Amino acid sequence: MNKFALPLILVLLLSSCNLPDATPSAISASPIPLPATPTKITEPPSLDANPLVWFAPLPPLPIVNGRPFTGSDDYINLFVPEAQWQVAASRVQVFKLYGEWVGYASESQLKQAVQDVQHRGLALAMEFGPLDAEDCGAGIEGFSGVSYAVSAARRIKSAGGTLHLLAMDEPYFYGHFYDGPNACKWSAEKIAQEIDQFAQSMKAVFPEIIIGDTEALAGPAGADEYKTWMRKFREVNGYDLAFLHLDIDWSRPTWPDEVISIEEYGDEVNVPVGIIYAGNAFDATDEAWLSAAGERVKKLEIEKNGSPDHVLFQSWDDKPDHVLPEEVDFTFTNFINDYFTEKSALGFQREGAGANLALGKPVRVSSLTGNLAGPLAVDGDLGTLWNSGGGATQWIEIDLGAEFSVREFRLTISQYPEGKTIHRILGRSANGQFTMLTTFEGITADGQVLVFTPAQPVSGIQFVRVETVSSPSWVAWREVEVIDAGE
Repeated sequence: MNKFALPLILVLLLSSCNLPDATPSAISASPIPLPATPTKITEPPSLDANPLVWFAPLPPLPIVNGRPFTGSDDYINLFVPEAQWQVAASRVQVFKLYGEWVGYASESQLKQAVQDVQHRGLALAMEFGPLDAEDCGAGIEGFSGVSYAVSAARRIKSAGGTLHLLAMDEPYFYGHFYDGPNACKWSAEKIAQEIDQFAQSMKAVFPEIIIGDTEALAGPAGADEYKTWMRKFREVNGYDLAFLHLDIDWSRPTWPDEVISIEEYGDEVNVPVGIIYAGNAFDATDEAWLSAAGERVKKLEIEKNGSPDHVLFQSWDDKPDHVLPEEVDFTFTNFINDYFTEKSALGFQREGAGANLALGKPVRVSSLTGNLAGPLAVDGDLGTLWNSGGGATQWIEIDLGAEFSVREFRLTISQYPEGKTIHRILGRSANGQFTMLTTFEGITADGQVLVFTPAQPVSGIQFVRVETVSSPSWVAWREVEVIDAGE
């Protein structure tokens, strides 16, 4: 799970997947009874689709320190025969459960979920960390342990379910690359051996289970490292990973090219490669979260012509709040349908009142560092950013392409450390001079949004310039948005 922007305590909670005795009070949503005589599926689900489509919304989980949200509000309603996602369900082949939820759900809720998934003809999957902590690994993602995974598998079996697939939760990244508290820094060979033992334990419960891997494209772990991982895994165990799913650090500017490189290598060695499409942990609305996910679809599949073998619609964030119904814009199942209907229409609104006029427009900047270039501040993605590589004064200037009437300006900060800053927004027409529109002065922090809404829309604006004249950090912006008044 991609948790690069989340607090460490939340990372540990989401990855521990301990299986305490579940009680109905642990989950707020109430199960809805299945019909007395549900339709039975006589044939095993087909996994031959290309791409193979997985669906894994975040289920309702207890609110704890570091996770002040409960997952999708209507998650349990997916598992009702008349639930309004028939079209989306026909496009999905695999439904994935989080191992943590398998442990926390009541018996009736788990039974309702696994039986309805199978009645729909979908394969059932679970995500779980396979490694056992030794003198290291305690509380680290990927180290949930064999005994907990086996307990979860048995719980699914007791509920009448068949676990067809298991997606391991980033064992190589956290077993090898992670260098924080309790880090193991194990070799690829040791991790591969541990996974083989894990696989044998899981097959004692479900002999036909298919076990693949989910890994983080983040930090020092890039395309070359995962090609090495696939190769080392086969050398150690004599068989390949069943699949490799990529959990992306979206602030990584080269991620589309790296994904394609891994896809191409996967084709060579016959390991299907997939990508998890998700929004940002700090997106405030379902629309923002799903629009960000849509922009990522377009970056990979339209702009770069990427073709993942597996496509995962998954969330571990507070959003989307709503998975249903599929006919309503900005629900998770509606997003699945839009993906198959017209990918080019995904993402943020680009025309008309309320559209972000700055999206994808040409920019000039005072300076930059590395590949954190100006266009990353107008790509609609709060996971990316422009970084000047220097302190104030710095500026970014956007050419809207024509003169517009602007009703609002929104600036999303990238800043560390927090502290007092002064930012100015200036605007001009095609041939005019820059004039000051507003000044922000005060204590600011990373991820904060500065909003200027003039009393009346500002007309005749083609160029927008944001200047930072005081800041305790290098000057950078996650996103600069210029909102069309539609006049």
